Amino acid sequence: MADLNFIALTGKATKNATTRQKASGQIKAEFSFEVDRPFFRSTGEPVSDLFLIDVWGDLGRWTAEHVKEGTRLIVFGTLNKESYITRGGGREHLTVVKAKHIRLMDDDLVTGHVDMDDIRRDDWDHETLAAQVDIIDSALEAGSVSEIAVQGES
Repeated sequence: MADLNFIALTGKATKNATTRQKASGQIKAEFSFEVDRPFFRSTGEPVSDLFLIDVWGDLGRWTAEHVKEGTRLIVFGTLNKESYITRGGGREHLTVVKAKHIRLMDDDLVTGHVDMDDIRRDDWDHETLAAQVDIIDSALEAGSVSEIAVQGES
């Protein structure tokens, strides 16, 4: 039986998506993605995480055309560990989000659905988790602009 590897992130692209064609002929787009945490440093500066997002195939093509620096998105996918050999011969490891579904996002998706005090807790009760699932459900009900665009191109 396979385990569940699922991630949902809201945030903004920190650079324009770029594409590369792999030796296999597959198209891969990638972009960096910043996700604000619900915390602030003692200086008042917000805390955020930066993720590398990989997007393949038709969704990758759509991403290259539509994801620009500052674009707000909700990204659904899997979390993957990858490694590579550096030019100096060392091994580097990185964590990558493999996007499976992307939606352009407006702030209304999250606003009013999240109690920031609950989010900041070290453990979430059922209601807090259910609120997060409701946000995902709302995003899916609204449909995905990327999904509509990719289907329309077929």
